[in-house]
Amino acid sequence: MRTRRRSVLARAGDVIPVFGVAGIGIAVAVIVMNVLVTWAPVVVATPSPSASAAPSVASSPSLVPFVTASPSDSPAPTASLPAARPTLIRSAVSATAPNGASTVYLLYPTFHSGSTPWAEAIDAQMTDEIQGRATQWEQGPAAIRQPGARVNSLYGSFTTELLTPAIASFTLTWTDKTGDLTPGLGVETITYDLSSGQRLGFSDVFPDATSALAVLSLTTRSLLQEQLGAGYDPSVAVDGTSPSTANFSNWAVTPTGIRFTFAQYQVTAHADAQPTVVVAWNTLKPVMVETGPLATLAGF
Repeated sequence: MRTRRRSVLARAGDVIPVFGVAGIGIAVAVIVMNVLVTWAPVVVATPSPSASAAPSVASSPSLVPFVTASPSDSPAPTASLPAARPTLIRSAVSATAPNGASTVYLLYPTFHSGSTPWAEAIDAQMTDEIQGRATQWEQGPAAIRQPGARVNSLYGSFTTELLTPAIASFTLTWTDKTGDLTPGLGVETITYDLSSGQRLGFSDVFPDATSALAVLSLTTRSLLQEQLGAGYDPSVAVDGTSPSTANFSNWAVTPTGIRFTFAQYQVTAHADAQPTVVVAWNTLKPVMVETGPLATLAGF
């Protein structure tokens, strides 16, 4: 039996599907390759080489400190400290109102340029703060001229509690005599970490405020009772030493511990008193930061 030969068109019909499938396969391959090329590459983390330590700053840095760093911020810059403690300058804001109604004389500490790395930045902040205090007072009730020869006055000075190459701590006090009112007594304490130019806050020293305040409340209350003797009034002192940050905002560093100064009327009814007590390092050590600028003083 003779096999019938198929026509050309019939044979083409068999071939076309094969080429069609092959063509589709090629097209898919091209598309996949293009997609792979356009995808972002996957980065595989590999250990980076150890960075060399940043050089310390030998002279007064141009960066301005006094910025409280949040957890996402870079660490505060530090500078190499001199072997000798810095030299202080007793600066003052002094002014008399044109109408003779008031006079201001506020002494405050500044640093001799170059005696500590952050001298210029710290001095600028101190000057701005004291000048602002004087201006605010001059523009308030002190601007009203008093009868007769009375002149409204604001006088202030400071005590250096501790001055080392690494730490500077001061207590500033002032007396406000405005009109016929009882003279007002003011206080502010300032402590600087001289390696960074940062002004230290309560949380820089006491990481757990609740625990620290409990210790401070009991300890200062006992010290005040011993210091004031018969003048100790529990109805005033207990409230003024209750465990709140506001009651212990005026603190300064001394060689033997931290000095707390209480505001006028805070722990005693006597108008002319601003009692101070020093809480020893061995009492503070259990609630203090174990590292940082005060660690050596505290005995860590």
